[in-house]
Amino acid sequence: MSAAVRIDFVHRATPRSERYEIAGWAASDAADPHLRGRLDERGGHRWSLHDARGNVLASRGYSTLLEEWQSTVVGQDEAVSAEFRETHVVPLVPGATLRLERRGERDGFETLLAQRLPDLAALPPAPEPPPRTLRWLHGARSLRPILFVSEGYAAGEGEAFFARAEHACGLLLAASPFAEQRERLAVAALHVPSAASGIPAAPGEAVAGTAFGTHYGTFGMARYMVAEDLHALHRAVDGIGHVTLVILANSTVYGGSGIFNSNATLGAHMDEADFAYVLLHELGHSLGGLGDEYFGKEITYATDLASAGLPWEPNVSVLDAQGRPRWAAQLDPGLALPTPWQHEAFLALMAAGTPAAEQREQVAALLAAEPLRGRVGAFEGARYLARGLYRPEVDCRMFSKTATRFCAVCQRAMVAVMDEVVGAG
Repeated sequence: MSAAVRIDFVHRATPRSERYEIAGWAASDAADPHLRGRLDERGGHRWSLHDARGNVLASRGYSTLLEEWQSTVVGQDEAVSAEFRETHVVPLVPGATLRLERRGERDGFETLLAQRLPDLAALPPAPEPPPRTLRWLHGARSLRPILFVSEGYAAGEGEAFFARAEHACGLLLAASPFAEQRERLAVAALHVPSAASGIPAAPGEAVAGTAFGTHYGTFGMARYMVAEDLHALHRAVDGIGHVTLVILANSTVYGGSGIFNSNATLGAHMDEADFAYVLLHELGHSLGGLGDEYFGKEITYATDLASAGLPWEPNVSVLDAQGRPRWAAQLDPGLALPTPWQHEAFLALMAAGTPAAEQREQVAALLAAEPLRGRVGAFEGARYLARGLYRPEVDCRMFSKTATRFCAVCQRAMVAVMDEVVGAG
């Protein structure tokens, strides 16, 4: 493990502006996974580390809850404001400059904060983490694990959490591309007791008893569950190098979230089919940097291309001047671009107002009958828009709840991420 510095930030915003402030920092043992010697082009934000000559030492793209908040308040008065807690753990290179940046127009990044890193001697030591119990579930301890973290499990409920983490580990390692990568993956679980048992299900209900401020109802969407106190989350996992964090919340209510290079969160005791879907779908976001491919559902993001901006996610694309998507190298030969599918019939199903269970069966039947199912093309409809954006296959875990696999483009993107971070020091 190399020396690192854990920096807590307060990320403040109005509908059209944002800034970072440092709330505190401390020495740490293990930096977040990151690219070495080059800039990460993924994510709505990134941190980058530069030496005195301006050379890039390391960088990491990420996404934030703040981006989504701004998308929900487009057009509101600048007097509206919000703040979010974020933490980044970066390599400690004395004298290097850390930049926090935001993706802007034409995929350029603008600097929001530049901070020179201190010497190790000038840093306060890392405080003791809260009481916690670490259990390895799979793989060698020399590897960074996918780390399941408990939320809403009281001190006496550790075994209930570990049982769900074991189950989640099994689901994960049985699904592609994790199944094919299992020999080089590690999985662990960390029980961090909460003061109270359970997660409030009602939007806006008090979350004082949770360890990381986890709640449903984010931005007015009942199923959208997030952990807001990332300062507390990173204190709890400090010194435990990990590939990604997955928060298992003690709740039977459907819900979850996945934020790229931050964390995935899901209700640990929801319906079994939903649990398997949400686990893998949200890991697609948080680990793979994959975008949602669905449209026609209630969401929180702005849903016009001008407001939402061009996609950076590897599985969502506009078509270039030659009519090709960003995954042109993976296209199946001979397919028309855009690739035909039952687009209008799907839109009609989504607009019919059919009860959810029945609609799910109808969508599954429609997608199962697609003649180009499993072929890589450019299928119109992705990232909440029915028109103008394209996805690689007609169905995928990032598109429908009934999909049984990630598409080939999503799988390749997730393996590329694992190539970068598994076993990294």
